[in-house]
Amino acid sequence: MERLLYDFIYLLIKSAQDGQDRSSLCEGFLKALSLYFPVISLRIFMMDEYSFQLKDFVKPWENLSNIEESENIKKKFDNFLIQKSSYEIEKDILYFPIVQKNKTLGLVEVKSREDFDNQNDFFKILPLAAAQISLLCGALKSEEQIKISSKFHQTVRNIAKITETQYELDYILPIMGEMIDGFIQEHLIYIFIKNKSKKEYKLIWPKKCSDDRIYSYLEEINSKSQTLIKQDGKMGIFPLIIDSKPYGAIVAYNHFDKITKKEIEYLEEIKSQAQTTLERAKSYIEVLEYATLDALTGYNNRHQFEKRLKETIAAAKRQNQPLCCIMSDIDYFKKVNDTYGHAVGDCVLKNVAKIIKKELRESDIPSRYGGEEFIFLLPHTNLEEAEIVAQRLKNAVENKKINIEEYNIKDTKEISVTVSIGVSEYDKTDKDPQMLYKKADSALYEAKETGRNKVVVFGD
Repeated sequence: MERLLYDFIYLLIKSAQDGQDRSSLCEGFLKALSLYFPVISLRIFMMDEYSFQLKDFVKPWENLSNIEESENIKKKFDNFLIQKSSYEIEKDILYFPIVQKNKTLGLVEVKSREDFDNQNDFFKILPLAAAQISLLCGALKSEEQIKISSKFHQTVRNIAKITETQYELDYILPIMGEMIDGFIQEHLIYIFIKNKSKKEYKLIWPKKCSDDRIYSYLEEINSKSQTLIKQDGKMGIFPLIIDSKPYGAIVAYNHFDKITKKEIEYLEEIKSQAQTTLERAKSYIEVLEYATLDALTGYNNRHQFEKRLKETIAAAKRQNQPLCCIMSDIDYFKKVNDTYGHAVGDCVLKNVAKIIKKELRESDIPSRYGGEEFIFLLPHTNLEEAEIVAQRLKNAVENKKINIEEYNIKDTKEISVTVSIGVSEYDKTDKDPQMLYKKADSALYEAKETGRNKVVVFGD
């Protein structure tokens, strides 16, 4: 008996050490109790402090689907609350309470192949088992709460940092949606922006909205609106107010459970930071109308490229020197965004820009043309030399691993990408300066259509 008791305690402690999640912890409890009795299943039900409903410990996001089962579990829980008994038996099913600091927080249901009657040895260890299981469940919940709090603060920090590399609202908003969705996983998250001209709301993230009633709720938003709770508490609408005007909204929706008070607090804080980030982005846009550099890559922006194009062509004419243009596009970049998120997409853009920059000369002129497209002007370079440069750029990108460990993507610490490239040479007979890069763009299109990860020279 003493040896069996030692093994039981060892398995309970080991289940806590090995159990990285609730499911693993319950499996450890089941294994420990099986030392004494042919136990076939073990389930834990905990009272949710926000919805005041008993929830499956392993699947707290689900309501108990079987009404009869739900009523029976609730009845057992109420009995433990009132009578303070240590267990109840129904033939081959055993129930005992989870108690912490003299407060009943839930119960454990244990099913067996045999009836529990006359199992004296089993009931000798039951008080120890109940106390240990209560302690370990409480410890895991506390640990989870700490992780949630840490993830919340990380989400707020990440939203605040978006404008360090991006300022285009069409790009910022999906990133913001992904960050919020990653934190509030129990609810559907939507981001809407108000269309100024049509005075209606447009869904920005994700691609589809599951409930058209949201649009009618959004119409209730005004410049003084606070959080709106709809659908019997299952939907929260968090208005984004910028410059004292409705700008958009973050919406959280759960088809089954009410949004908890704590989740509302989290989302209100996230909304506040989102407003600050959007205000900053709008200010940046106004400033960057006069800027010359792309915020993410450090390359010339498109406006500056157009200016440098005219200057470089004029110099090539004046000096009677060759001039070439390279256009590159990251292959399957949309798939990177869809698979890993826009934050990783930003990381890829930034790293590809760095990789390419190392392969260029000081006299070469790099620009970000838009999205995942880069464009390079190569003064004093003929077509044959430009093709060699383009191949070097392609190989450098292909052979480089991009570290994405900081984004905590499951089973993925680094990724690789490739680029397709088009090359063209300035033709002095062209009257339009834009023909130089339009030809490179045409060659780039051919590279993408004929296999990608290759270099195509215009005219070949």
